[in-house]
Amino acid sequence: MIKSSQEIIRAAKKLSAGGVRRRVAVAVAQDPDVLEAMQSAHEDGICDGSLFGDETKIRELAEKNDVSLDGLEIINLPDANQAVMAAVEMADSGKADAIMKGFVPTSTLLKGVLDRRFNLRAGPTLSHVAVIDIPDYHKLLLITDGGMVVKPTLEQKFDILKNALIVAHALGIDPAKVALSAAGETAVPAMPQAEEAAALMRKVVSEKTVGCEIAGPIGFDLAVSAEVAGRVGYAGPVAGDADIFLTGTIEECNITVKTLIIFARAVFAGVIVGARVPVSLVSRTDPVIGKKTSLALACLISEYYRRTGKGGESHG
Repeated sequence: MIKSSQEIIRAAKKLSAGGVRRRVAVAVAQDPDVLEAMQSAHEDGICDGSLFGDETKIRELAEKNDVSLDGLEIINLPDANQAVMAAVEMADSGKADAIMKGFVPTSTLLKGVLDRRFNLRAGPTLSHVAVIDIPDYHKLLLITDGGMVVKPTLEQKFDILKNALIVAHALGIDPAKVALSAAGETAVPAMPQAEEAAALMRKVVSEKTVGCEIAGPIGFDLAVSAEVAGRVGYAGPVAGDADIFLTGTIEECNITVKTLIIFARAVFAGVIVGARVPVSLVSRTDPVIGKKTSLALACLISEYYRRTGKGGESHG
């Protein structure tokens, strides 16, 4: 079971050392932090990289920021849309094992990933999983979905849960302890999100979902603090020990993750799941270590897909 961002990086290095070196297609690579993260990952043996974008700008940024491009393939496509489509096509053809977002809007990248000319979609719902390394938490915390589904339906939440379980299992977290977010622990009409959490609990039970232990509705404090859970008498396998925190809306997830990054100095790695290849996706403002961890995470998920066939299945 991987418990920290550094362990994610070490596990990806070990995977490569064992003869499984992944290739990442970077869509619109002219971003200094993306280039530095890609070069650092390449030098550490985590992955190889194909940089799609404006070669002149890529080389200028690399020189300005003292980033070596040795060993990285550059495909000159100054038009951002063409660069995205070429990166996606490389993954679709099996020549790349993961895609990384560069200097391009998320919507543009996803338009390429979902383009019907390709066959990258594996399930009905794509969702973003934030993998957070919080200094004062005893392991990684996966929080979803803060980047894709604005107000998920019950069926979409079930898909989001299954996507998050893929990430957890790729990290060796099995069974994963899942907390379904709400402001309180009782399902009442005055709190619709709590009612939705209770409905999702019932669906998980009826579908006999494997690989997880689940609790909800439950507040964030009870999910991650054994001390708080004990103080109020809340018991169960998830109390104070959550691996996955599934929020009710994109806003809630976004605020929770950014609060942890800014005030708790958490390391954030992000990945989109639901396609045949993982898509490494972090914010432009995230530091190099987060982008490098996201690359390593994508490589681990790619290997999990290879071993289990999860990336090619439709789990709708």
